[in-house]
Amino acid sequence: MIKKIIFVVIGLVLLTSLMAFGYFKVNESPSLSEPSTGGLYYEGARIVDEDSLRTIDSGSIVGFSDAYDTQAWLGVPFAKAPVGELRWRAPQTVDRWNDVYQATEHGNPCVQYWGRLAGVEGEQGDIVGSEDCLYLNLWAPKEIVSKDVPEKKRPVMVWIHGGGNDSGTANSYQAHHLAGAQDVVVVLLNYRLGLMGWLSHSSIREQANNLEDASGNFGTLDIIAGLKWVQNNIEQFGGDPSNVTIFGESAGGKNVFSMLASPLAAGLFHKAISQSGSADTTLLSLAEDLPEDAAGKPISGLKNSSNALLNLVFSHRFPNETAVEIKSRIESSNAAELLELMRAESADSLMSLASNNLGEADEIRVARIVRDGHVIPKASVLQSLSQAGTYNAVPLIVGANRDENKLFMMGDDELVDNLLGVFPRIIDESKYQRISDYVSQNWKAGAVDEPAALITKHGASKVFAYRFDWDDSPNNWLADMPSLIGAAHGLEISFVFGDFIGGAPLGPLLNKANAPGRNSLSMAMMEYWAEFAYNGTPGRGRSGKLPVWQQWQPEGDNLLVFDSPEDHGIRMAEIRNRVVDIKAQLTADPDFGSQSERCEAYAALFLHGYQASDYWDPTEYSELGCDDYPAGIYRNG
Repeated sequence: MIKKIIFVVIGLVLLTSLMAFGYFKVNESPSLSEPSTGGLYYEGARIVDEDSLRTIDSGSIVGFSDAYDTQAWLGVPFAKAPVGELRWRAPQTVDRWNDVYQATEHGNPCVQYWGRLAGVEGEQGDIVGSEDCLYLNLWAPKEIVSKDVPEKKRPVMVWIHGGGNDSGTANSYQAHHLAGAQDVVVVLLNYRLGLMGWLSHSSIREQANNLEDASGNFGTLDIIAGLKWVQNNIEQFGGDPSNVTIFGESAGGKNVFSMLASPLAAGLFHKAISQSGSADTTLLSLAEDLPEDAAGKPISGLKNSSNALLNLVFSHRFPNETAVEIKSRIESSNAAELLELMRAESADSLMSLASNNLGEADEIRVARIVRDGHVIPKASVLQSLSQAGTYNAVPLIVGANRDENKLFMMGDDELVDNLLGVFPRIIDESKYQRISDYVSQNWKAGAVDEPAALITKHGASKVFAYRFDWDDSPNNWLADMPSLIGAAHGLEISFVFGDFIGGAPLGPLLNKANAPGRNSLSMAMMEYWAEFAYNGTPGRGRSGKLPVWQQWQPEGDNLLVFDSPEDHGIRMAEIRNRVVDIKAQLTADPDFGSQSERCEAYAALFLHGYQASDYWDPTEYSELGCDDYPAGIYRNG
């Protein structure tokens, strides 16, 4: 699927090129506002700003001047490189340095398959990044300081990037506009991904020095380590460690929910924003068990569970041995020997073995956010949210995009073909919208409505909800972008950061006609996010002039719609998507072509593949008439 999406994106980039060369009249929009500086560069290198010298707990660092009257520090290590014996261990405190650290270039992204989120050049199928990747980037409003600690303390916003928890990097985002325009300090974190970030196995537990090392939640612990770094150092950049807001999109939003659930994150943040996230976590049985028994019958584990991966590593090391001999060799090895063999494999080798097991490198699926009982509770996140005192109760914004799933649908050749092999055309508009509605509404239910309903029942924290509806992209004879992509997954990120260049490939969606509306909407979203960071309520934004954003209510208007002035603008509305209603709709829907399609839709919506779903009900599945369609065949594990 990702290959197809990349192909479509290439087509959209070509579309942008045609625009630029005048094949039809669409122009690049101006920036939201003119930056007071453009960032100081000399022959491609950033010039050190001596006024950016700061002293943190690991030594002195210096950054550079950037746009919107900000200073930036890039590639700041917040933990030791998790390599060698530190692979699959909790992050360790970074060693002190003696010289001044020049924080003017991005650090490495974490190991992943190359894609548009990787932040580096590459080709499809390439493994890029490094295990040495625990770096953060930071933007703060510029000020000349005569003391080590600036007097003014600003709210701190910590961004957790998305990418399925197996791709992405903090390096893809520019925070100078958000920091400069809203007078906040913004920190962007890397964290270990995929097999390097989440691997739960008995050999790791038996060799662990502590419960964190034993947890399997190393990517989660990286985020916690980043938040601890903020607590220890952010005052040096004008930030207030007692006023920290975490925010993230997609997998980053899921990680925000994991911070709400983790007792280890208590006190490290004070507000939270989840953009198109989810509360899904992975059961230990899924994370560790083999996917099938000796007879080939499917059992509980993922295709890339830790024990399945261990089998692959041994088969790779001992290619002439039978499956029975490999099994015997594993059973006769102690924990230290097993872990040593796993650590001896390079990250590239582990990634390749895991992807070959599935047959498609970019569809690798491994456990994420494991219910280990220490870092993450054994209970689901939704169970934790259902009562006060069982989660980190802070003011919360939750939201989703109206057409989340269209980002993924546009690369499906059963739904979209390509004019001249490049320009995407929807094959069946009615079917395309029906699929989008089911998946996108269910996404919103899990990301917004269900968590909000649970929290507001006990009232331990305020909840504010939104839906992002902006779809003012170009519509012409080459591509109908409003129908094809609409308000798709990830489009709101550029609006939140006030940056339409980095983060997401929005070029084909931008033109002079939609510039005023999207620039106005972007400024409003930055204001709301910043006001929430300042005061725990988005209110009327920092200017006090925007429509009031009211708390989630069980009846009446429950969320804020973000849209351009041309499409009714920003407004409160009542838009509810509950799982029980979606299930009822699916059961009664006459438009399914066959019973297998209906069963597949139920499993796809509620089984959640490689996670542990709060909404999957095998009795309901049977009563739907799906006994002849084992749900496991739909699990993308």
